[in-house]
Amino acid sequence: MVTGGQGPGKPDQETLDRDRARLPLTGSRRVVVLGCTRGAGQTVTALMTAHILAAARGVPVAALDLNPGATSLAARRSPALSIAALLAGREPQVRAGAGSAARLDVIAAPDGAYLAGAEQAATARALEGADYQRLADLLAARYQLTMIDPAAIGLTRLLSIADQLLLVAPASPDAATSLANTQQWLAAHGYGELAGRAVTVVNGVSRRTTEDVLRAEGVARGRSRAIVRVPWDDLLSTRPGTPAALRPQTRLAYTALAGVLVAALAATERGNPESRSAEPRSPESRSPEPRSRRGPVPGRNPGEHSD
Repeated sequence: MVTGGQGPGKPDQETLDRDRARLPLTGSRRVVVLGCTRGAGQTVTALMTAHILAAARGVPVAALDLNPGATSLAARRSPALSIAALLAGREPQVRAGAGSAARLDVIAAPDGAYLAGAEQAATARALEGADYQRLADLLAARYQLTMIDPAAIGLTRLLSIADQLLLVAPASPDAATSLANTQQWLAAHGYGELAGRAVTVVNGVSRRTTEDVLRAEGVARGRSRAIVRVPWDDLLSTRPGTPAALRPQTRLAYTALAGVLVAALAATERGNPESRSAEPRSPESRSPEPRSRRGPVPGRNPGEHSD
């Protein structure tokens, strides 16, 4: 388990985390960030991790916004390009002063419009099956790393082109159940191997939520590569656009997450059979029995934003 921002960070640990985030990767990689329930922090996790990766690696990183809404990636940061424009072969617009390296490009649809409900569902359905692979190829030609913030619609197509998965759960009483349901859903739909090497993120950790966190970690233990705790930060409620707006402990946690993520990608690239990190320092706990093996992603409905 990586505790991230639990208490003052040690400079040598932060350096180690940044060094891990800089590990060399061959080719391009796509990471799907999947919230296990509403309000898990899916979008902010994708955004902050992408920022840290771009800064640490000194390369452009893409954040693909397929989950429009009032708290979406495009609502937090002006898109560099729309999905339609990318599919048409256009290049992203570089923000003034951003330069060509160490920048984050949000790719959104359609043209940064913030949709919800039926409108969002219609937009998601407008992407044909071949569009997902074409999007992956176009992003691969422009970015080494792409963080994907998905909606429920089209999720299986995105998982089929994903190289790595971040599972995000809130530090809440239903976290363990939601996490168990999501893991079972992934296994039932043929993504058990991807889930088994996922990185689990627990958001909003505080002393008050310790028991909820330990229960969630009990579900993730042995079923994911690593567990990263992100501490409670009331500054997140202001919907910050960059990690610089967060408390130091929170930034350290996202830096640790970026390091764990790249280490997981590098291990997979090397064909390293090791897919488990050290177990969380918490007592064994039984996960609640998942409710079903089929159907929508637990805790989410088509066209419903996760944050």
